Amino acid sequence: MGGPKLPEQERCDAILTAAYQIALTEGLDAVTARRVATAAGISPGLVFFHFQSKDGLLQALLAVLLDGTLDALTDPSLAALAPWDRLERMVRVELERLVEHHAGVEVLFAFYFSRHADLFRDRIEASFGRYLEAFLPVCREAVGAAGSPARGEGVSGDDLATTVVALIQGASIQAIRNPAVINSEALLATLRALRPRAA
Repeated sequence: MGGPKLPEQERCDAILTAAYQIALTEGLDAVTARRVATAAGISPGLVFFHFQSKDGLLQALLAVLLDGTLDALTDPSLAALAPWDRLERMVRVELERLVEHHAGVEVLFAFYFSRHADLFRDRIEASFGRYLEAFLPVCREAVGAAGSPARGEGVSGDDLATTVVALIQGASIQAIRNPAVINSEALLATLRALRPRAA
């Protein structure tokens, strides 16, 4: 091809961006080396050079989608907040990200339920596990805080974390169906209802 030469990382990024756009508009099955190469303005051979196969390309695309999943949950500025305030901030940020990035959530679900799910599901499940683990410390701290189980005798931090993640995962399905109707404030009000009243 006679176009300008791109540095390797830039070329990889262009390939993955093209693959993402095709996956988003036409589904994972439409992500082929030829289609991606055309969209990225390179030769199909370069797609294979960087990713070896269609499965390699899809694995790399999945990695991009999963990378950064925990960024907002591990923000160092959260440490200054009281446990329930920290938990609410974490959930708020996640709900806002769902609305903003619902297309990426849709592609992630496509990976999870694809015909070749066995290639991707373990990696996605591991990421979901890390996501739950990111909520566990703050939920355990919130439940263990002085006077905490005023509203939920016997509710553990692990139970609270599981509930919070289920709320976010349910919202993610809604984000795919119709992101405009996600009511973050109503969901956060539900979370606040679990919060013990100050004595």
